[in-house]
Amino acid sequence: RNKCAESLQANVNRLKLYKSKLLIFPKKSGKKGVKKGDTPKSELQNVAQNTLKEIIPVERPALRVKARAITGEEKEASAYKTLKKMRTNLKYDGAKRKKAAEGKEEK
Repeated sequence: RNKCAESLQANVNRLKLYKSKLLIFPKKSGKKGVKKGDTPKSELQNVAQNTLKEIIPVERPALRVKARAITGEEKEASAYKTLKKMRTNLKYDGAKRKKAAEGKEEK
């Protein structure tokens, strides 16, 4: 799937490269079997069939991040507490908004 413009462009370029390398053999021999878009016979003389699993592989970006020392700020922060706080805020968000709206109406 193309989730961003960069991956879409990479796939477009990969498919253009594939189409440039593609050789289409005519279905039938003779002049009636040749259709528009088929490769001429002169180019099909010594063509080897590609038996590789991937014809043009998809380039995968290197996602490896170099190791580094953990900072004091990172040691103090708790991922569990942060997530728990966010879940709690999300759960009671509607009630908080309703209470705030009632407070404004009373004033």
